[in-house]
Amino acid sequence: MPDPSTFAPPPELAKHVRETCGEAGEEWLARLPVIIRQCEETWAVNIGAAFQMAEFNFVAPAGGHPYGPSVIKIAPPFENEEFRTEAAYLRNHNGRGCVALLEEDVERRAILIERAEPGVNFADHFSGHEMDSINPAIDILRRVASPPPKNEQDVITLRDWFGNLNRCESSAFPAGYAGRALDAYGRLSADASMMYLHGDLHPGNIVTATREPFLLIDPKGILGPIGYEIAVFLNNFHWWQEDCADVRWRLATAVERFSEAFDIPETDLREWAFAQMVLSAWWTFDEMPNLYDNDVAKADIWDV
Repeated sequence: MPDPSTFAPPPELAKHVRETCGEAGEEWLARLPVIIRQCEETWAVNIGAAFQMAEFNFVAPAGGHPYGPSVIKIAPPFENEEFRTEAAYLRNHNGRGCVALLEEDVERRAILIERAEPGVNFADHFSGHEMDSINPAIDILRRVASPPPKNEQDVITLRDWFGNLNRCESSAFPAGYAGRALDAYGRLSADASMMYLHGDLHPGNIVTATREPFLLIDPKGILGPIGYEIAVFLNNFHWWQEDCADVRWRLATAVERFSEAFDIPETDLREWAFAQMVLSAWWTFDEMPNLYDNDVAKADIWDV
């Protein structure tokens, strides 16, 4: 059995697993070294120490696999099945615009994926000239945008995500924000085309690569209008640069460029961004209430 300290999970991952999964999370953390050893034996790889920025999955480099440099990702026993929808998305795209899926072990909730190299994320790559990231983000979104897969068994629906927001009625979550977000989602999605979306398009999930200028990592694999995908990027673009004195100009410029690129009215994109920000705040409130700090109020930046 490997030394448990060799495969110690990052502190943030351990915290989230304990907070979200309780006793099952403690058991998973205790078994993690054994799971890693089993994956090494099954896939003939050598797994290194975890990437310390990983917060919701064990993620570490792997070597020795015939496909070349790779990354292993092992999901804790969260109630969601996002590890399966991630695998399905990567399998569907087959390396187009995102890292390739190499191996999957459903029982161990583990996947082996291509390692993008040099793998510098958007936030670091465009540090100091952040506005230059907008057009590449548009390009990669065009690259991965695709119609719904034929098999939707392992696909999350945006309808379910927003439907879950209705649960806030019996909580202390700001009902006014939730109501406006649900109304915006209903109107904006009513006649919109459904697309197979990454679902978490933010600067940390877009990395530099060699076979393509940039590749996406960590997809959720959801079905919904493309306006939602743009909204995810816009909100993370805001968080990335919210301390800049000209942040509103930066956001307005980003909205304008995405509007032109995807022929979506700027007002619609602002409403999508508002709704997505509220939804994200609800997730924090619902799943990790001790980390919630009135995040929902940031949705006001979109002036809708």
